[in-house]
Amino acid sequence: RALLLSGAGALAALGVGTGFWLNRPADSGPADGAPPAPSPSPSPSSAPSPPPGLVGLWPLDEASGRVARDTVGGHDGTVTGVAWQGAGGGAAFDGTGSQIVTDGPVLKTGAGRGFTVAAWVRLAVVPGVFATAVSQDSADASGFYLQYSSEDRGWAFSRPGLRAVGRTPPAAHVWTHLTGVCDGAARKLRLYVNGVQEAVVHDTASAPATGAFVIGRASFDGQPRDFFPGAIRDVRAFDRALAPARVAKLAQSG
Repeated sequence: RALLLSGAGALAALGVGTGFWLNRPADSGPADGAPPAPSPSPSPSSAPSPPPGLVGLWPLDEASGRVARDTVGGHDGTVTGVAWQGAGGGAAFDGTGSQIVTDGPVLKTGAGRGFTVAAWVRLAVVPGVFATAVSQDSADASGFYLQYSSEDRGWAFSRPGLRAVGRTPPAAHVWTHLTGVCDGAARKLRLYVNGVQEAVVHDTASAPATGAFVIGRASFDGQPRDFFPGAIRDVRAFDRALAPARVAKLAQSG
């Protein structure tokens, strides 16, 4: 049977709020004297998503403190002996004991696993010993090393006993972008210097490392080794082997 409504009841039955005019133009502003409607707050989902595969990002732009923030994965690092240089300057490591260490692993580094690590580095001096910018610990030795190799006098992406060594001569006081790519499927280690691939070797020494992710040193024979003398910033970890175009883009970002 028909239901007759009038006034506010009719508007409600039509699904129209009583605070709006049915014949008001769609693009008209608020009524004279009425405050403008508040702008909607941005939705949390509108925040930019991290790039595919990025599981850790340490800008190392803190001004003080004993925590290095991971702004993507939440793997904050405990800082020891590091001098903060502020925005753009990174963290300064003394080459003897400075380090940033997470509570646990960030990457899976064993056989068949693909991953990528990248960092901007600047040597204070060209050392006569190995100097590692980024690694991940195990009970015996690091699962990988993004480093300076004193034996080869070059930048290297390494496993224990295996190194992909670049051709660009390392120099003191020069910011250099290093990227190490482990292509698990192809069993290759690739080193990029300033976005350009400079070395590739067959990965015959894949090592699972289940310890801490470390910035500023490596480990060998179960002991901390290869402390980095200089500054490091914008450290990134990916859970896949990045393609050359993405590596080149990383080197352009700093």
